[in-house]
Amino acid sequence: MYIYLWCFFTFAFLGWCSEVVYAAIEEKRFVNRGFLNGPLCPIYGLGVLTIDFLMKPFGDNLAVLIVGSMFLGTGLEWLAGFLLEKVFHQKWWDYSDKPHNIGGYVCLSFAIVWGLAGAAVVRFVMPFAGMLANKIPRSIGWVLLTVMLSLLFADFVVTVVSIAGLNRKLKNLEYVSMKLRAGSDRLGQGLYTGAAAVQDLEKDWQKEAARLKEKYEKGLQANYLHKRLLKAFPDLHSLRHNEELEALRQNVNVFRRKSSEAIRRRSENAVAVYEGKLPQGAERPFAYGLCFQKLFWIFMIGNVAGFCLETVYALVVPPHQFQLRVSVVLGPFILVYGFGAVAITLFLYKMYNQRDVLIFIASMFIGGAFEYLCSFLQQSLFGTVSWEYSDSVLNVSGRTNLMYSFFWGVLGLIWLKDLYPVLSRAIERIPKKLGRALTIGVSIFMAVDILLSAGAVFRQSERINGVPASTGIQQFFDYYFPDEFLDIIYPSMEYVGKPEIFTRTPRLP
Repeated sequence: MYIYLWCFFTFAFLGWCSEVVYAAIEEKRFVNRGFLNGPLCPIYGLGVLTIDFLMKPFGDNLAVLIVGSMFLGTGLEWLAGFLLEKVFHQKWWDYSDKPHNIGGYVCLSFAIVWGLAGAAVVRFVMPFAGMLANKIPRSIGWVLLTVMLSLLFADFVVTVVSIAGLNRKLKNLEYVSMKLRAGSDRLGQGLYTGAAAVQDLEKDWQKEAARLKEKYEKGLQANYLHKRLLKAFPDLHSLRHNEELEALRQNVNVFRRKSSEAIRRRSENAVAVYEGKLPQGAERPFAYGLCFQKLFWIFMIGNVAGFCLETVYALVVPPHQFQLRVSVVLGPFILVYGFGAVAITLFLYKMYNQRDVLIFIASMFIGGAFEYLCSFLQQSLFGTVSWEYSDSVLNVSGRTNLMYSFFWGVLGLIWLKDLYPVLSRAIERIPKKLGRALTIGVSIFMAVDILLSAGAVFRQSERINGVPASTGIQQFFDYYFPDEFLDIIYPSMEYVGKPEIFTRTPRLP
């Protein structure tokens, strides 16, 4: 903290110096370009500390250091400019005339400067600055830091109060201009008749506008702080939001309307599925309602969806390798996702009309508890585990954790509100005879597949414990499902032994 505070003031001052030099080159005169009255630009201090704190682990990789510094510095500059304009309704700097700018807050040329400067700071400047700060005795250093922090806070308060007063005066000027334009428009539209009346009214408007404008401009020039701000930031004269901000507002409004419409349609679709009733005399479609056939195909859809999600996850997360992640020896199925989809459907079926946050929380607890149960049963039956989260934050015995419970909450919400209504209708459109035949055939296949998978994993645990193949069934699994094959389809599965509650030797009385 001590080093970072000294570095903050150091780079805030150096940033102020660079802004003054840049303004002197551009305008051929001295201009205090800082937001504050003192010789500090806090955004530079915060930017350097942020870049150093986040990019120091990548100090050996120059390319990552430059790109990361560019994005971090540019993002901080954009955020500062946007917030200042939102709070004070004024644009403090504008890069709209520079190529490749974003809203006038940032541009490509200064982003490159942020990248190169950030890399140089992390590699060379910060270690040197920290060494210099360490040479200042701590007792004296803390006293100086306390004084500078107090002055910085006072400067910030004075500047904010000054800006508020400047804002009011600029709004008065804007009001005068608006009234003058309104009067001119009404005169031009012929709302007043008579040449003499028109001339008198026009003179009155001009006199009043000139008087008020002169009054407010004199007030601006008389106040040193207002005068400095207007010189440093000429764009403060304009109180209108830029076109990009107005376009953003319009897009947000359009998005809000479309979102409301989408939510309304989603609710209607959910009601039609969860509360649907057949017309009088209509034939029941295949898998109507929440029956075994519907739940079975939900189970199958969840199995395949889980396989796709896990495959993509393995490619995205380091080491970015394709892995065949399945739960059974035949087919692209992950049973945890299939049974999870069935569990969430059964437990949350009646909550479809509840608020999203309630469904999300319920899905979190159900998904986390289900994941814990599956891991516990797998270890209890076979002595193996397919996932282990002991190194993660807020885990429960390494079988589940907060992050994956959060994912279960998101999946449950999307499933109940969006996916289930669509898939339920799609399943019910399957012809009855075909649906029944497919359900019977796939059910038998999945039962055989699960039995083969359980036998293969159980036999692997026996091989690990040195149990020889003394029966035909054991020889069958050793021949068709050896360790080499299981290592391919179960790359994350490890043998850890059964839980202690099943292996602990009972004490004799």
